[in-house]
Amino acid sequence: MPDLATVAPASGAPAPDASLPTAGRRRALGLSFWAPAAWIALVAFGAAFAAVLPLKSPTRSDFAHIAAVPGTGGHLLGTDEIGRDILSRLVYGARVSLTVGLVAVAVGLVVGGAIGLLAGYHRGKTETVLMGIVDVMLAFPALVLVIAVTAFLGQSLRNVTVAVAIVAVPAFARVARSATISCVHRDFVTAARGMGATTWRVLRREVLPNAVLPVAAFALVVVGVAIIAEGGLAFLGLSVPPPHPSWGSMIYGGKNKLADGTAPFISLIPAGVMFLTVLSFNVVGDHLRSRFDTRAGVL
Repeated sequence: MPDLATVAPASGAPAPDASLPTAGRRRALGLSFWAPAAWIALVAFGAAFAAVLPLKSPTRSDFAHIAAVPGTGGHLLGTDEIGRDILSRLVYGARVSLTVGLVAVAVGLVVGGAIGLLAGYHRGKTETVLMGIVDVMLAFPALVLVIAVTAFLGQSLRNVTVAVAIVAVPAFARVARSATISCVHRDFVTAARGMGATTWRVLRREVLPNAVLPVAAFALVVVGVAIIAEGGLAFLGLSVPPPHPSWGSMIYGGKNKLADGTAPFISLIPAGVMFLTVLSFNVVGDHLRSRFDTRAGVL
């Protein structure tokens, strides 16, 4: 199966610049890619090793320092409305956000990607039926669907992840279908069919490796959307139950202090961390998607 970087360009398409070394292409990503990638790595490191990091308890209250400003009483980022350490809750809350974001998106990618792959390859009635189901799911308000599923299944990290994954399926199905259609008529797919390859072999060896790159890049953008969805559910009290920390529940917990202006940092700090994390996933995903789209254009 031909590699994306070595496939001969289609008629009329400009050939890729073979003189540009791989290292040069990597440097072209620049700080706008590596800075958000470093932030994502930092958040992921904190979430993975929260139990061994020298952090205060995320659930224990310091009643001597209620709503303490950052740097007070040994609390680097201050304390919340009942004296819990904000830094510790941010790190432990990252576990919830990243678990929902990564697991839900992975499930949506696998299920939606399979639907889109089949619909884009077979076309005809198969495409009509599969994409009809996808269109029905897209027509239903995503937020209402997530709230309904979570309210029905109950508050837990698993149920929130399932709800967000259901919403992610149709988006991945449409992207995978588009990527599949763009490569099913390429010469290497036609050649594989002419040599008697089975449908499964063509999909697995020829179509999937070429369609998966833009879909995977799109997945990073969807991770940011999933994190926002979990934060919205937590703000509404439908995410992980207390006292387990999550970024959305931290924002909600400080809303009264934000409204009266006495301790706005209780809400603003977790909101800022969520903003930077979502922005980082979006920027990294956009960078990778633009690179993959460029390569796909010369197939």
